[in-house]
Amino acid sequence: MRSLLIAGASSLLLTLGMSSIPAPSFAQATNIQDISRSVPRSRVTFAKGKSSTVINGVENRVYVLKAKAGQKLTLKVNNLGARAGVTLYNANGKIVKNFGGFGGEGQSFTYKLPANGDYYILGYAGPTYHSYEFAVSIK
Repeated sequence: MRSLLIAGASSLLLTLGMSSIPAPSFAQATNIQDISRSVPRSRVTFAKGKSSTVINGVENRVYVLKAKAGQKLTLKVNNLGARAGVTLYNANGKIVKNFGGFGGEGQSFTYKLPANGDYYILGYAGPTYHSYEFAVSIK
């Protein structure tokens, strides 16, 4: 009886805990502004004289990159955990490209930017904090 009670309580805690963690599917939201209400943001900066950087994480985070029309943004996914992913959004906050799970690892995508403004990259780690690593460059 005692082990049944413990198992039931553990199951309840797991269920309650998982419901408060956003699932990877939130990356499919049509607008990054909706996601930004519950996910922290970081501004992407490059070292002096550089036009690229590598970002890695194990938490859901929106990376914001200021760029100009006509520039080319290249996103290369180096490493993704099973439930991790990386999604690129345009200056209007709409999805441009999504890389998810092991299928997205090693892929790259180049996007000629249509407008001046902030572009967004969502790194999501899934409900169990899988890691992601990607390189972003502007030329």
